[in-house]
Amino acid sequence: MVETVRQAAIVLGHGGSAEGQLRSISAAFDGRGIAQAVLGTYWRRASAEDRASVVDALLYAIAHRLADKLERTQDKTFTVLGTKALANGDILVRSEFRRPLHGPTSVDWRVRHCRGQLCIGDVFVDGGSVTVQQRDRIAQLLAGNGGSIPALVADLRKGRV
Repeated sequence: MVETVRQAAIVLGHGGSAEGQLRSISAAFDGRGIAQAVLGTYWRRASAEDRASVVDALLYAIAHRLADKLERTQDKTFTVLGTKALANGDILVRSEFRRPLHGPTSVDWRVRHCRGQLCIGDVFVDGGSVTVQQRDRIAQLLAGNGGSIPALVADLRKGRV
């Protein structure tokens, strides 16, 4: 699954068929779980329609961010180092990218059961959680826009988050 997401992000980053790649990446992530984590208390107050819009826009943003980050790695060494079972039942898939003239970049993928299959619940780049980074940025945006979910969705779609 991790390699499939990586390949789809590389194709998307190089201008490949966006719709298919976006679908492939989105299907691999726990969009609802990530959206709940990044919205925090705003999730409980959001309507079902706003929640669905945030999930879609967040998955769109994740796919494009991965494409931006990974499209330069296709000729670099990507290695899955192993897995580790976590106490809550999640699985940590440890990987790294090795680039000439730079040290390795660790990328760990937190995988969990959702929707009857395995999906990615978070990504850690050099130890930092992408979900936590997004949560902090989204909290700033929501505080600045009066808590407007539609404005947040527009910002996600425009790549501002």
